[in-house]
Amino acid sequence: MQSAPNEQPGSPRPERKAHLLSGITYGLVTVLVFLLGIFTSSYFGIGGRRGATGKLGEIYSLIQQYYVDSTNMDSLTEQSLPLILSQLDPHSVYLSAEENKESTESLEGSFAGIGVQFNTLLDTVVVVRVIEGGPSERAGLQPGDRLLRADTTNLVRDSITSEQIMKALKGPEDTVVKLTVRRGGKTFTTSVVRGAVPVPTIDASYMIRPHVLYVRLNKWGTQTPLEFQQAYAEHASEGVERILIDLRDNGGGYMQAATALATEFLSKGDLLVYNKGAHYPREDFKNPRDGRLRQLPLIVLVNEGSASASEIFAGAMQDLDRALIVGRRTFGKGLVQLPFELKDHSVVRLTVARYYTPSGRSIQKSYAKGYEAYAEDIEERYLHGEFYSADSISRPDTTRYYTRLGRVVYGGGGIPPDIFTPRDSAGINPYYIRLLRSGTFQRFAFNYADQHRAQFQSFGSEKAIQDYLHSQGEQIVYAYARYAQQKGVPQRPGYLQESMPILRRDLIALISDLLGGDKNAFYRARNEEDPEVKAALDRLTSDDWRPTK
Repeated sequence: MQSAPNEQPGSPRPERKAHLLSGITYGLVTVLVFLLGIFTSSYFGIGGRRGATGKLGEIYSLIQQYYVDSTNMDSLTEQSLPLILSQLDPHSVYLSAEENKESTESLEGSFAGIGVQFNTLLDTVVVVRVIEGGPSERAGLQPGDRLLRADTTNLVRDSITSEQIMKALKGPEDTVVKLTVRRGGKTFTTSVVRGAVPVPTIDASYMIRPHVLYVRLNKWGTQTPLEFQQAYAEHASEGVERILIDLRDNGGGYMQAATALATEFLSKGDLLVYNKGAHYPREDFKNPRDGRLRQLPLIVLVNEGSASASEIFAGAMQDLDRALIVGRRTFGKGLVQLPFELKDHSVVRLTVARYYTPSGRSIQKSYAKGYEAYAEDIEERYLHGEFYSADSISRPDTTRYYTRLGRVVYGGGGIPPDIFTPRDSAGINPYYIRLLRSGTFQRFAFNYADQHRAQFQSFGSEKAIQDYLHSQGEQIVYAYARYAQQKGVPQRPGYLQESMPILRRDLIALISDLLGGDKNAFYRARNEEDPEVKAALDRLTSDDWRPTK
C-alpha cells in the first residue's frame, strides 16, 4: 500500500497538492476512497475461528496433499484472500499487518519519527517543512536542508524510494538517528531523538474573510474533533461568526470522528446517522448534548472525492437543515467496515452494515456491475457532463426522502449538493494538460522556492512573500514555460495566455507551500481565486445561508 495518499509527516508532500492542481483526478479519488473508506477504530480478534471450512478448506487440503510442485500455502493464502473479499463488495479488504499499520497510522494522530515533510524531486532528500514541536525542530533542522545519510543508509541515490526513506527516518520512540545534513555549502551531522510526530487531519484553518473561519479537512482521524476545536479556539479572538468546512477530496476515515464533529453543530437528541446490516442490528447515533456552535452559520463544501465519513457529516447537516451543501455530488460510499484482526496481526476489514442519514437514505452507489464499473463511476460522471452542469446529475435512486423542513433529497449515489458549483474548466487546454502530465510543474516550483529561499526569508512575513509572488506572477509563469520547453514541452503562446490565470494561481500556491513557512500558505494562495470557494463564501456571508423549504 502506498504511503503517499495518507500524507504523513515524514512523507513527500507534493503528491497530495499536485492532484489538486490537475483536472484529471479520477484515479486518485478512487484510491483515496478505497484506502480510507469508513470504519470503526475497534478491532475484533477472530484467531479462534480462522480455519477454512467447506469447499475452500477442501481445496486447500487437496493442494497441500496432491499438487505437483511444493507450494507455499501462506503465500497462496495471502494472494487468495483479496480475491475472495473482492467478490463481496468494493470495500471489504484484506491487509497484511504492515499494510494495516501504514493505512491506520495517519488516522491515529501520531507516529514515531523525526517530524519532517520532504520531497525527492532532486537527487537528495530535501526538507520541505519541519513539524512544529517535533523532534527535528528541537534538533535545529530547517526547510531546504538536504538529508544525505540516515545512520548507515545513503539517501543520495536515484533508486531509493519514499518508503525506504521513511523506513530509515522512522523508528521506535526515544531511539536516535544520526543525520548527515547539507545546508548551503556546509555539511554537518546531527542526532535526532525520534519521538511522537503529529499527523494532522486539518490541512488549513484561517480567517478567509473577516469573521469567517475556513477549515479544510483531508481525512477523519482520531484527533479530528480536537484539531477542529483547537483551530476554532486559535481564531476565536478574531470574532468567528461563520464557518466554511471544506471536505473536497476527503475520502473518509473514522465514523466516530465525523459524528463527534457533527455534535458541535447540532442540538441534543438529533439523530446523526444510523447503521444496519443483516448481522448488525440497527444502531442509532444521537447527539448527546447541545453543540457549542449550533447557532453559527455554516456551509459545507464537497465534491466527487468527498466520501464515507465526509458524507455522514454532510448528510447530517443536509437532512437536519443545519447547513447548505455546496459543490458537486459526493462519491457515494455508504458501507461500514469493521477491522477483524487475525493471529498474525493481519486484518480483514469486512463490510458489516450500511449507514443511513437521518432522513433514512442510503447514499451507497450500486456495485452490481462489478468492481471495474464501480471504480470508473467518477470518470463516467465526468464524461456525462455532471462536473459542469447541475442538469446532468444522475439520480440512481428516485425515492424521495425529506429533511427536517420537508425539503426533498435523494440517496443511492452520494449526497447531491443544495447549491451546484461546476468544476472550473477555464484555462484547461491541451497545453495545460501536457504541462501537468510532464512532471515539470512541481519540479519548477520546487527549484524556484529553493533558489529564492534566502531572499524570501529576508522578507520577514508571509504577507510580504505573497505580495512579492503576486507582483511577479506572470514572470514566474513565463519562466516556467521556458523551463518546460527545455524539458520537452514546446510553448504554445495562445494556450499559454489562456491558461495564464490558473498557472499563476497554482504556481504561487505551490511555491508558497514549498517554502515551508505558514502551513496555510497553499490554501491561502489558491482559495483567493477558487470559484467554488468564492461561491460558498458568497452564500455563507449572505442572509440566505440557511436552508429553507
